[in-house]
Amino acid sequence: MKQAIEEKVKEILLNGLKKQGLSWFKTWGIGTESMPMNHISKKVYRGFNVFILNAEMNDNGYEHNEWLTFKQCSQQNGKVKKGSKSTEIFYWHIGVYCPIKKKSFNNWIDAKKYGASDEAYDFYKLRTYKVFNIAQCEGIDPVRQIKPVDDVEPIESAEMIVQGFIDRPQIQEVEQSKAYYSPVKDLVVMPKKNQFDKVDNFYKTLFHELVHSTGHSDRLNRKGVATMTGKTKNMYAFEELIAESGAMMLSSFVGLDTCNKNSQAYVNGWIKAIDQSPSKAIVSALTQSSKATDYILSSK
Repeated sequence: MKQAIEEKVKEILLNGLKKQGLSWFKTWGIGTESMPMNHISKKVYRGFNVFILNAEMNDNGYEHNEWLTFKQCSQQNGKVKKGSKSTEIFYWHIGVYCPIKKKSFNNWIDAKKYGASDEAYDFYKLRTYKVFNIAQCEGIDPVRQIKPVDDVEPIESAEMIVQGFIDRPQIQEVEQSKAYYSPVKDLVVMPKKNQFDKVDNFYKTLFHELVHSTGHSDRLNRKGVATMTGKTKNMYAFEELIAESGAMMLSSFVGLDTCNKNSQAYVNGWIKAIDQSPSKAIVSALTQSSKATDYILSSK
């Protein structure tokens, strides 16, 4: 079951890249109010569900990024419109397994209640749910009103994110042709702004390197960054997926108009690499990308 769900996530990503290129990683709108949220719990979705639900929003032009299950809709005296197609989302269920009793429990309270031994341990199970946007429902009104976009320029907003990243690495601008992040020095080196065709692309590139920096051992301690030796080709590839998807999210979050690297040949390279990669790694990379952007934005 877990492998089938992981394959489904990989398929969704591949189809999205083929159809929309790197734009598949974009948020639905600008600012925190645009993030996908469960209509009932008011909790913002996390992990790779953010990418999936934002893509559905962009594809269908829904007005509100609020979602609920068929059951939740019915409990609110609403009705899913006839012919509406649900969207699958995924989450990790954390349970407890006791090898002595050969039984699993939903949590440690239940495990101890039924006499689970000290040998019991946590296990993780990937589950799937089907949700509908509130636009697909009758009798359901949004609980979160769309706020007018502040009269702040995208470049100014992008700089606010950079400055709001409290424990950000040192950033240097030098006259050179490439950008990179050095984990050893905890340093981002960028070409100067005037070397880019437009400033939007400078910040998109900077976001890419800052997402890399979240993997530092003093931050999220991500294997593809924090590990100094023994890095494999796949580790490099997935760290790039984390950084690029995170940069696209942050760029669209503040409304940057970016176009660098989005050529068809570049996208085809991504599609080939992802198609040849394990589904489990794809799920992990998208989850880590969401954690990285959350880390940067939560510092703000």
